[in-house]
Amino acid sequence: MAGSNTDNKRVIGLVSGNNTGKTTLAECFLFDSGAIDRLGKIETKNTVSDFSPLETKRGFSISSSILNYQWKNHHINLIDCPGYLDFIGQTLEAIQVIDGALLLFDPKASIQAVTEKIIEELDKKSTPVFCIMNKMDQENVDYLKAIENIRKNFSVPLVPFTLPVGEGENFNGIVDVLQKTAYSYKSDSKTGIKTDMDAKMKELADSKYNSLIEDIVENDESLLEKYLNGEEIDIKSINEILRKSVLNRSIIPVFAISAGKNIGIDILMDYINTLLPSPFEISKITANEINSKNEVEINFSNEGQLAAYVFKTMADPFIGKLSVFRIFSGTMKPGNSYFVSGPKNSFKFASLLKIQGKNQSEIQEATAGDIIAVAKITDISNDNTISNSDKPLELGKVTYPEPIFPKAIMPATKGDEEKINNGITRLIEEDPTIKLENNLEVKQSIVWGMGELHLAIVKEKLKEKFDIEVNMETPKVAYKETVRKAAKSEYKYKKQSGGRGQYGHVLIEIKPRAKGEGFKFEDTIFGGSIPKGYIPGVEKGIREALLAGILGGFPVVDVGVNLYDGSYHTVDSSEMAFKIAASMAFKKGMADASPVILEPIMEFEITVPEEYMGDIIGDINSKRGKIISISADKHNQVIKAMVPQSETFNYAVDLKSMTQGRGIFSQKFSHYDDLPQNLAESIIEERKKQQEAHE
Repeated sequence: MAGSNTDNKRVIGLVSGNNTGKTTLAECFLFDSGAIDRLGKIETKNTVSDFSPLETKRGFSISSSILNYQWKNHHINLIDCPGYLDFIGQTLEAIQVIDGALLLFDPKASIQAVTEKIIEELDKKSTPVFCIMNKMDQENVDYLKAIENIRKNFSVPLVPFTLPVGEGENFNGIVDVLQKTAYSYKSDSKTGIKTDMDAKMKELADSKYNSLIEDIVENDESLLEKYLNGEEIDIKSINEILRKSVLNRSIIPVFAISAGKNIGIDILMDYINTLLPSPFEISKITANEINSKNEVEINFSNEGQLAAYVFKTMADPFIGKLSVFRIFSGTMKPGNSYFVSGPKNSFKFASLLKIQGKNQSEIQEATAGDIIAVAKITDISNDNTISNSDKPLELGKVTYPEPIFPKAIMPATKGDEEKINNGITRLIEEDPTIKLENNLEVKQSIVWGMGELHLAIVKEKLKEKFDIEVNMETPKVAYKETVRKAAKSEYKYKKQSGGRGQYGHVLIEIKPRAKGEGFKFEDTIFGGSIPKGYIPGVEKGIREALLAGILGGFPVVDVGVNLYDGSYHTVDSSEMAFKIAASMAFKKGMADASPVILEPIMEFEITVPEEYMGDIIGDINSKRGKIISISADKHNQVIKAMVPQSETFNYAVDLKSMTQGRGIFSQKFSHYDDLPQNLAESIIEERKKQQEAHE
């Protein structure tokens, strides 16, 4: 890598939904280029990408993998991303640092929600894209129809650059449309052999060639004029405008391949070299100067200011924490100190590591376009910027989606609570879409993830990496209580058992308050029926009573209490006596103030294809939810609804089932509302049983 020509580097990501063949394609890149001498298979659990024990056990990618290969004097840095929506954070991190994307599709499958999300993120960053139709060796695949099926998800033309030769098991070659050349492949070959086209294929190839040329010349006025006038256009001009069109996303090339049979991969690799951008050709990026607070544009140069972005953290079992970053500008060498934006401090980078799957090797220099790692600097985290100490910078950060699937987590062995916290904190370093919440209201530790699969992997990682056995269950609901009408209450606490007694006497009025107004204490006593020194004890007693209401023992909210009268004893009264009297008076008065249980209501935003609208609306109604609005967003419908939290804990699973994985949603707390009486009664009964069991 040291000294390699930056113009001949590429930084690309393999992205898509699950089961499209990304890891198999990555293996072909490595094998065909000579980076590895054996073509690994997912089935035999020996691919370079899926190297963790969990990935080999599960048979799919859980984390992004860093790979690289050389092809015809070009150095390609490759990030193979997981396909499940549960691991979308890994893909978003990769999109932050890649210069081009290979977006894979299964031509027989419908487009997945995660793929739609990826397309949206690539659009935001104007990342050049190739669409790859993989698995062309399946039966009954219509290549051109498959392109039409995904075309609606793009705002620019999808143009076939290769065509498949043969169908199903007989798929054995491709036609390079631009070069008007056909290639056939043998089972053990890395590259195709030029071959003749039959008349039918030649006619199709000529038609697609003409369409391709039309799409290219439309992006240049002078070429378009020549084309319309019937003038001959030289291939050099065509190639120049083609490359510009791909880089500015005026054209998205489409390729037919079979990664499983290693067909069409070499031609795809050629086009990666010729059409995707070098690190000096990407869209300009900006950074904040930490000292001056000014926003500056990064000047892409190996000799310029260092700007590198940390997008991945790995826990290596042998060398500890690995922080993986992409260099956008500047040069790094081992032994130098560099500034890290997170801790706002400089650290010595003793060595720089080149990564190939699970393996690392030391290098002596890294420049723009390189993806490298540093080991054992514990203060570096994802989304940190690495720069020169004399001019520290901070690049824009990834915006991660909020985790949507909660589970209460507890140790299988008592006393391991702290170990769980430490373990999950380490996992969050690797995956920011995990969140740990210590919910004091329900007295549970709650771990949040992107879905059921995500948290299943969290559980397995805790065991594998930290030897922590945990159990997970549906979280408790943070119910509350309040009152719906005013009531007066009197309580006299009087106790005499020899010596000094206890005496406290209060008269209070309890009033409901508006939602969210909380608790308010008032003292309207006149004439000194209770001395001022005992009033704080009254307020303390009421606040203590608010912690556990009379219905289900839930916290009481949005009530006002007015202390309007009482009496005291000159000898036996004390602050404690008034505290007890006030607490008992409140509980007594609450029973007469129409107490109710409140449940938390969540605000949902659900995005689904229109064909699932009926199922979604019916499901929301069955969950006691209310539809607030429905609006269109591109090819989807966006439903906003209010749903009781008790009905939402499993919604990530429900939505996936109802929409075949094509629906996504977000949620946030909205407000508290009255729990229906029939449900309140069952909860009160359940709480009584729990209390009796503890007695």
